[in-house]
Amino acid sequence: MAGTDGSQRAEEAVERAAQLASVTGAALDLVYVIDTGRPHHDADVEPKAEAVLHKAEAIAARSLPARARVVAGDPAEALVEEVTDDAVDAICVGPDTGLLGGRVRIGRVAAHVLRHAPCSVLVGREAGSTFPESILCGVDGSGSSNETAGLAATIAVASGAELRLQNVVPVFEGDEREWTLDDDEPDPTEIESAAQVARAAGARPIRERALGRPEYAILEAAGRERSDLVVVGSRGLSGVSRVLLGSVSEYVAMHAHCSVLVVRPRAVGAGA
Repeated sequence: MAGTDGSQRAEEAVERAAQLASVTGAALDLVYVIDTGRPHHDADVEPKAEAVLHKAEAIAARSLPARARVVAGDPAEALVEEVTDDAVDAICVGPDTGLLGGRVRIGRVAAHVLRHAPCSVLVGREAGSTFPESILCGVDGSGSSNETAGLAATIAVASGAELRLQNVVPVFEGDEREWTLDDDEPDPTEIESAAQVARAAGARPIRERALGRPEYAILEAAGRERSDLVVVGSRGLSGVSRVLLGSVSEYVAMHAHCSVLVVRPRAVGAGA
């Protein structure tokens, strides 16, 4: 599913969603939310919704046909309700207003969806017509990150994209550094199982390691390698845990210059 309000950022997100759905064989629904918290001229509401969705359908049609519908409510809450009710595998949103024109950080709707959607969330940003071409996937040796690597590998194989698996050893003080493993080097413990899952999916991952803060290292690598898609798992931090520890996936989704797919378990192995 992709939410759109007709803004440039939302339309970029629609295109990313369509491209990803096309390479993975998924269906795509487009949703426009009439914001009931704002005043509207009744005569303008339906024509605007139809115009926005008509353009979104045209954008999606470059990759695959999409279904469109209109719902009403608070945009952030309505999108989460839609994906919950329809058991959607993944939802794509643009960074909406945010700061710096929505280019780097994300606004209220995207942040709410990122935190509360029960499915995977793609924050779609500007990319080329062959998106995705270069995928960076963060792994940490856990079972959930292995599943994330498997999904990243499936997307990479389907799209012909390069896949990098990066493991970051958390170091919060001192020098940070990164290095790429040679092809003949054995898999480190923290990467081994994720690399095996990626290879089983048909990918030939490039393996990287880094020392530093995971969120910073992932963003640095994505910028250096010109990745157009970062794939990270979500540990589901909420409440006090998020306040105290923060969320690597949330930070990356907010600050990356490229699209970011935050994977939640329900979408792993699914058709989206």
